[in-house]
Amino acid sequence: MGDQFYQLSAKWTVSEKYNASQNLDYKKTIVDVCSFNTIEEFAFLMKKTIYSKISDVLSEPQKCKIFKQFNDDATDVQIEAIQFFKNDIKPWWEDENNKNGGEIQFDIPTQFYNIYDNLYQDILYEVIGQSNEDLRHVNGLRVVDKINAKQGNRIRIELWLDIDPKDKHESIQKFDSWLVSLIQKYQIEQTQLTQVSHKK
Repeated sequence: MGDQFYQLSAKWTVSEKYNASQNLDYKKTIVDVCSFNTIEEFAFLMKKTIYSKISDVLSEPQKCKIFKQFNDDATDVQIEAIQFFKNDIKPWWEDENNKNGGEIQFDIPTQFYNIYDNLYQDILYEVIGQSNEDLRHVNGLRVVDKINAKQGNRIRIELWLDIDPKDKHESIQKFDSWLVSLIQKYQIEQTQLTQVSHKK
């Protein structure tokens, strides 16, 4: 049993999006970091890497976190988003698996900074573990740093789906209820779910 690994229902890839120059193609600001497809690999990722706590990666109020040089540029960059996408789906709308779908997103104000990690972990564990049947529609999860943005003071969590929320698929209401129950667990007030279509 020591060498036995338990397969997840999908392969997942972690990527980072950087705030590189605006002249750079959006897709070139995203770098894949690692992939995993077993429970053991995911457990290692969540115990031994910075992705276990988004507070170690994203900014703090009034303080951006700067990490590394990007694409041999002399300028250090900020990580704008942490992204988990399954089965080699790319974290942009144009991907064939995303373009006819959409996303459900919500913002968490910085006044709740102390619960960012726990809420992020709750959502991520359920998505990766496919804790209910409707989560099969999730293509990816993004956590976006908008803490010190022009209209900031928050992070945004996005669930990208292979179905369009605007189509009122029966799973969308279940998604909304599931997310609201997780958010309410932390007594976050005035958080609204936003539904975004990727269709042109």
